[in-house]
Amino acid sequence: MERGTATGTDERDEIAATVERARAAGSRLAERDANATARIVDAVGAALRGREAIARLALAGATETGRGHPGSKAEKVATALDGSLAASREAATVGAVDRDDSAGALTVAHPVGVVGAAVPATHPVVVPAAVSLYALAGRNAIVLAPSPSAVETCDVVVERIRRALDDAGAPPDAVATLPAPASKPQTDSLFERVDRVVAAGSEATVAAGQRCGTPNACASADGLVAVADADADPSAVAPRVAVGATYDFGAHPAADAAVAIPTAAVDELVAGLEDEGGYVLDAAERGRLRDLLDAGGDPPDRIVGNSPRWFAAELDLPPAAGRAAFVIADEFDGEDDPLATLPGIPAVAVHDREGFGACLRLAAELGGPHAAAVHTTRHGRVRRAAERLRPGRLVVNQPGTEAVGTRRNGYRFAPILGGGTADGSQLSGGLSPTDLIETTTVSVTAASDRDPRLDGAGETLRGP
Repeated sequence: MERGTATGTDERDEIAATVERARAAGSRLAERDANATARIVDAVGAALRGREAIARLALAGATETGRGHPGSKAEKVATALDGSLAASREAATVGAVDRDDSAGALTVAHPVGVVGAAVPATHPVVVPAAVSLYALAGRNAIVLAPSPSAVETCDVVVERIRRALDDAGAPPDAVATLPAPASKPQTDSLFERVDRVVAAGSEATVAAGQRCGTPNACASADGLVAVADADADPSAVAPRVAVGATYDFGAHPAADAAVAIPTAAVDELVAGLEDEGGYVLDAAERGRLRDLLDAGGDPPDRIVGNSPRWFAAELDLPPAAGRAAFVIADEFDGEDDPLATLPGIPAVAVHDREGFGACLRLAAELGGPHAAAVHTTRHGRVRRAAERLRPGRLVVNQPGTEAVGTRRNGYRFAPILGGGTADGSQLSGGLSPTDLIETTTVSVTAASDRDPRLDGAGETLRGP
């Protein structure tokens, strides 16, 4: 199937050649055993995880893309590398990954082949580093297609990985990038040639990954909606939501983009958010933000990950807003209002409804299926939230950003979150190294046959 008609013949040939080099390198990786694979993963992790390396990569990403907070980016990169390296080391992805001696069953892992991954501008370090580690842990090759505004940063990450592979005696072509700049037709062409697609970011990129015909883990994970019940202390909910809304200037796949709380507690929550550095927009200011969102496209790439000061200047807000950590919208023109949920920017929408059930219904309408947050002291309401929202991951009494995984909540780090069929994705939950392998289950006869008419399959007759 050749969808990339807008891509020139020379470009298609170059993409095909890049994928074939990666496939040849992947074939060599597939010959490695578990110990050799672990050494490769460790070598790549060591090349990326040093303090100086992290600082350089984070600064490169913030400088090139102009998105996110440099300090938060360094923390995010460090957390992501620690988490993805730990997951890559601990996941069973090579050789016999499961055995049931009593049933005579054995499960053996093998690579999927070549992974094609899109790299969004909001995560120019985390996605290429983490997904490459996950691919290599499964003995796969990977070809990356970076956003045009993240090419240089992605190249720096890939160059470090390729040097580490070479030093470890592994083929450097196992990790590669498309020729820059990677256009959408080029990315489409890549998606059609590889064996597994991984993509998050813009709706156009995710849709391309989901329609390309290649098995995929593609999900548009832009922010989440949090729900609080009447028993949750608003003074405790406010700092969690504020952290989730402001981390890396909101450029996070699980940033708190909106929160729904019972009407009786909404004023206290808004006051708490103001205490955490929020600025409440008045009607005229909400109108200007609405216009800015409408003018930015879908998604509004121009505004994603910008600082509160940038927004204050763009919206002509008073000096107090320029000193704020984020903005708050608390009145709306219906649920279709662009302000109803504010992913990707340092902002949060605050909704009030009569009762927890009504808050859940709103969250189901506004939020994506990849992740959600609930603030409550009742276990029953946690279960209700899980059943009603059906998110890939649900965090309880935590900032939404914790859904990607931290040492505190037990989730394995995930560079991409998916909501399964509701998300149009084959990924439900967080991407892990085991999503980039396939397995063969072997059944071995556990007892010898006594009847000479029976073959080695136990109870199956030989036939005439």
